[in-house]
Amino acid sequence: MTRRRFLKLGAAMAGAVLYGCEMNGKKNIKDFGRTFDYLSDPVLRKKDLGDAQLVVEGAEFSGVKFQGQEWRNIKFVNCDFVGAYDIKQALIAQSSFEGCKFAGIFNLGVLKQVRFVRCLISGTSHVVGDTGSLDVTFEQCEQIGKDPEPNHWGSFGSYGEVAFIKCKAKWTNVTGETKHLIRDCDFESVDCSVSKDGGGSAVLIENSRLLGGFDMRPATLLSLTIRDTTIEGTFDMTNATVKGDILMERVTAGVIKAGIKEGARSFTLRDSQIKGDGQRVCNIYAGAFQHVLMENVVFGRAEGQPVGVGGGYEPDDKKPQPVLTQSLILKNVKAPSWRSARLNAALVRVERSEFLESNFKEGRINTLELVDVTVGSSIDFTGTQVGEFKQSGTTDLKRLGRGLKLEGSNIKLPR
Repeated sequence: MTRRRFLKLGAAMAGAVLYGCEMNGKKNIKDFGRTFDYLSDPVLRKKDLGDAQLVVEGAEFSGVKFQGQEWRNIKFVNCDFVGAYDIKQALIAQSSFEGCKFAGIFNLGVLKQVRFVRCLISGTSHVVGDTGSLDVTFEQCEQIGKDPEPNHWGSFGSYGEVAFIKCKAKWTNVTGETKHLIRDCDFESVDCSVSKDGGGSAVLIENSRLLGGFDMRPATLLSLTIRDTTIEGTFDMTNATVKGDILMERVTAGVIKAGIKEGARSFTLRDSQIKGDGQRVCNIYAGAFQHVLMENVVFGRAEGQPVGVGGGYEPDDKKPQPVLTQSLILKNVKAPSWRSARLNAALVRVERSEFLESNFKEGRINTLELVDVTVGSSIDFTGTQVGEFKQSGTTDLKRLGRGLKLEGSNIKLPR
């Protein structure tokens, strides 16, 4: 969720009830005597306690505003937070929220070195740190939405750096603007879009399970790394902007949609299986990347589920078109149906790979190399122009007979 969208939310959220865990009627923070005084007046706290940690346990925060101050070195334990916009400090630093519950809208202000541990957030609530937040961690926290309609979702995270460790979430937004870490999490149908306001986020996802859809449309990313993760649904980053590298390794996924904007450095997918959903498998705009590498990857389950890794050349555009993809390398790739049409590439190299049928139509390729490539029924080079074509090893396209389509192409097979 973007900060702009967050600011449009109304105060009607104030009476929200925690999904799966109601508030417990704790004593209001106003009745905590000196502790309340210290929260209201950090100067008084400094005078009385110096730099000693302040522990606030078993309090309900509702009907009281804390705004524009600095809270440092405070531990909130088993507290309930209810309301809308009541807490927005200038800074909360070196502090933690442990076993707390949130129902409402909480842009807590700038957070630095703040941990949320075993916290419950109601399905439509929002708990975020403001722009400039650093080293914010949600560990073993949970937010389970009630409604699949995204306009009714809540959010948690920060408009800065954020880490999600062993969290569970469904039908919500996991918010971060400059740095994301998602590790050992179970997310189902969540939105992880990143606005351009923070300049882009470096996203790392490890050892997690992403069910349903994981939506990064339209994200602005410095980089994206996904390791040892199961995506049981669609990973969608259509129209995302990526300034650096995308790396996916040891990933099992349903569908990957990576039709991103031009200008990324590289896309690497290795040691993975992309199964498809019966209709789609993978859609990657090759022209967006300088380099594409796929190694030890199995795509799809049956013919008719195309894997699309192409684009970058427009046949109807008569103006000179500079090379967009410097290299597209496929190593030990298996797919029933492969589509790499309209490539605009300096080098395309396919080795030790197997396709039942494949399509490299209407492309412009400086060097095309096929090494130990097995094609079951057909390969289509219609309209493709290459500077140099190399076929070696066990590759034998002539045996395809009518399955080899070269109309309008300058490819010449070795005699």
